[in-house]
Amino acid sequence: MVRVSVKMYATVREASGMDEVQVDASNLAELLEALVSLAEPGLRELLTTGAPRSDVLVVLLNGRNVTPIDPSSVELSEGDEVAIFPPVFGG
Repeated sequence: MVRVSVKMYATVREASGMDEVQVDASNLAELLEALVSLAEPGLRELLTTGAPRSDVLVVLLNGRNVTPIDPSSVELSEGDEVAIFPPVFGG
């Protein structure tokens, strides 16, 4: 396992009760599971629906969108930064 920084923005931050947290995980699926145990009920519900859906959450790994990818296939490295926020709509 590696230590990863997770930053949460906008309504995700409000739902989680946190703006940033350090998590130990080997892949994105483990990271999301760890967040479920740490998060407030509002975010827990979003995270326990399986793989993140791009219409509910956007997940960036070091600035790259990994939302539609199977979370267990997204390997993490020491010092990675994960950002989670609601999708942005509009023009």
